Amino acid sequence: MKYVSYTIDPGGDVELVLKQPNSQQLIPFVPSDEHADEYEDPMNEPTVAYPDLAARYHVFDDLLSPAEAKKDPSPLGHRFNALVSTIKTRRPPKARTPLEGEVRMRVSSRHLILASPMLRAMLEGPWKEKSSTSSFFGTPLRLVTASRWDAVAFAIVVDIVHGRHGVVPRIVDLKLMTRIATIVDFYACHEVVKIFSETWYQNIGTEFEDEYSNQALMWLSVSSVFLNQEISGRVARNILKHMGSPQLSTDHLPINGVLAKIENKRQELIGTIVSELQDLRNTLPNSDFLCDWHNYHDPTCHSIALGILERELDRVGASKRPLEPPFNGYTVASMIQLVNDIPESIAATTPGYEHYHDVSVCSVRGRMRHVLGRVKAEMDSWTLDLKMDGRGG
Repeated sequence: MKYVSYTIDPGGDVELVLKQPNSQQLIPFVPSDEHADEYEDPMNEPTVAYPDLAARYHVFDDLLSPAEAKKDPSPLGHRFNALVSTIKTRRPPKARTPLEGEVRMRVSSRHLILASPMLRAMLEGPWKEKSSTSSFFGTPLRLVTASRWDAVAFAIVVDIVHGRHGVVPRIVDLKLMTRIATIVDFYACHEVVKIFSETWYQNIGTEFEDEYSNQALMWLSVSSVFLNQEISGRVARNILKHMGSPQLSTDHLPINGVLAKIENKRQELIGTIVSELQDLRNTLPNSDFLCDWHNYHDPTCHSIALGILERELDRVGASKRPLEPPFNGYTVASMIQLVNDIPESIAATTPGYEHYHDVSVCSVRGRMRHVLGRVKAEMDSWTLDLKMDGRGG
């Protein structure tokens, strides 16, 4: 087994042991319609200590496989990587086999206790780890364990907690910031890291694709831990628009409650559209809706629209994705498109035929346009209500 020694406080009274470093599969892969799901998320590769990070963090390169340790990072440096981190790339699957090892840090109990309620409970509470000691550093020390965190991210957080701010990077990319945010949320040390998160936000590109992706989950995690209402609002709307199923495992991310709010809103908006379609189906036989053909006294418009609507609803109902809660497989965007794709009863280009932006007013799409407009407006303006929850805001 490989042991990495990392001394933060030479006179510290605690040995903080990180077991199975770099082994956490943090971000689930989010397949898109354009890409097969056999690709692995590069987020789950351990951090390589880029040259822009302080030399002390290169000690953790010993925990990487030989192939990963030899990677040559971008010659343009870590700042460039941060600024272009919003560009999505797909890579072939990679077998990830982290080396077996441990990181052993000598730290101060007073710093840990002041920064983290969880660590305070571990060191002072009724279930404190007072019976465990270690002599790895030559002196018996209290032993506190952690597991699976990315070693570089963990070291950065512990350095911040101990006031070793000179070595802490001012520029991080989105992947490293997500790893740091997850650790900060777990140990509830938001306040002590807050000033650095503000600097990281200033030095990272905050543009991202309009899609539901692993990148979106990273931004949601970061903006939920290091509270940023503007970023969280944008990414939440993107996820709300494009998320088709909540069945991804995000247990390792600090977003389960946040993602649940987005999922509830997704079901609500899709449910509104489905309910209106059902109401239209039930009311069309006795509708007093005057279509643009009423001048011709044509009594067939309602019947034609009803027939088309029933055919389309029956077709969807017989598919593998029926329009039933929780509407798995449907995004709000795809549901709007489904309604817009329902065929017209009469070509909107028919001479003498009035229409609304090339949509027949008496068609299903025409009758639903106000509902779709309301749903789209609500989707585009919706935002998360992020509470401070003691996060040092």
